Amino acid sequence: VELLDLEPVVWRSILVADDMPLVGLAAVIQGAVGWQASHMFAFEIEGKRYDIKLDDDDLDDRESLEMEGVIVRDVLKPGVEAMFQYDFGDDWWHRLDVLDHREISTGDKPPRCLDGERAGPPEDSGGPFGYLDMLDAAADPEQPDHVDIPDWLGDFDPEKFDAKKANREITKILKIYAGMMAGKSA
Repeated sequence: VELLDLEPVVWRSILVADDMPLVGLAAVIQGAVGWQASHMFAFEIEGKRYDIKLDDDDLDDRESLEMEGVIVRDVLKPGVEAMFQYDFGDDWWHRLDVLDHREISTGDKPPRCLDGERAGPPEDSGGPFGYLDMLDAAADPEQPDHVDIPDWLGDFDPEKFDAKKANREITKILKIYAGMMAGKSA
């Protein structure tokens, strides 16, 4: 999983069971990157869009397929072009590269984040370009927003990646989406 339009790159290597529902994969990606599951999301796989269908069709004006009931192994394979979109306002796009389908060995309990680099951007940070502008302002005392940015970011360190924290977040977000993964409305 690689966030697009960021330099240096923010990426995660995750392990999921191939019988996981697509909405479960969404939860794993969100937790691994550090998103808080507070925004809409969708997948684009081989030119097809999968999202959560809303009761209010006026909010869902894109042609798409229902994500409910779709299993990872049925749509994601090595070589398949796949993207994950999170927060339709900030518009965070993640490229998904399926590296392998293999038997899960003892001790390989999925889902989990195996590795990564750099912290995921804070929620509601303005998308890739807003986030990069925020980091520039935090680093440059001459920038007008320099004084306010540290208060907003708190102890956020863009260089730090913590796999244990990512795995705790995955567990937390999987619980949020548990009803959808079971095929029930949330």
